[in-house]
Amino acid sequence: MSRHKVVFLDIDGTIVNAAGEIPASTKEAIRRARANGHGMVICSGRSRFQIYGELMDLGFSGIVGAAGAYVEADGEEIFHAYIDEEHRKSSYEYLERNGFLYCYQADDGVVLNGKSREGMIEIYRDTGMSESRLNRLIGTMHLTEEPWNNDHSEKIIYYKAPFPVEQVHADLAPYFDTVAISIEGMDDRAGEIGIGGIHKATGMEIYLNHVGIDRVDCIAVGDGPNDLQMLEYAGVGVAMGNARAEVKARADMVTDAIGEDGIYHAFERLSLI
Repeated sequence: MSRHKVVFLDIDGTIVNAAGEIPASTKEAIRRARANGHGMVICSGRSRFQIYGELMDLGFSGIVGAAGAYVEADGEEIFHAYIDEEHRKSSYEYLERNGFLYCYQADDGVVLNGKSREGMIEIYRDTGMSESRLNRLIGTMHLTEEPWNNDHSEKIIYYKAPFPVEQVHADLAPYFDTVAISIEGMDDRAGEIGIGGIHKATGMEIYLNHVGIDRVDCIAVGDGPNDLQMLEYAGVGVAMGNARAEVKARADMVTDAIGEDGIYHAFERLSLI
């Protein structure tokens, strides 16, 4: 590949491992690719406030956050979508009626009630997640008994659902789109609820149009269900070796796992470094 590329990178399971660490080989791959003139963009389900300094210090020129609901280019916000009031309220009633643990992911923190807060923390601790990674992953918490009542809500995260992801998706469509959560150790009773028609590929297109680069000159790397549209939209979609089977099946290329220098080897194979 001779032309300069834009590489969209997922965070959890792609840049950051289960221990919350960024492998040294990943840091080196990003540094060398940037030195060769290629652009690096975060493309994550995380909201902007959950993308901490250590990640940004790698030298990203853009962010697609909240699974496409937020887009930033060179430090400037260029797109931001929020769940409307009607659907914040109806989703809240659905989640409460069916006994979910959940939080609304807003642009400055997660909004949730006390029951969900305690339940979510217990779930993550049971997976063996460290306190430092838990704090970085969840970020700022706003406790309220009306978690729907925040007009800056971008998406919803839920756990311990009484139904599999497919049913939650069917129940909340068409305004919402639901996918399995992309955190290691979770089952199909945990998921992400986003605005229908807005996903990582949406954010990628907005970013590329803003910077004037064609989609054939972009590469996407991911591992989870919310990466599927991203991998299919990119000129080259790369699945991590630790990705789910359905993600690997829809990628153009499968690299090694995150713990086996997967990003570095992918960048080598794609002649980015």
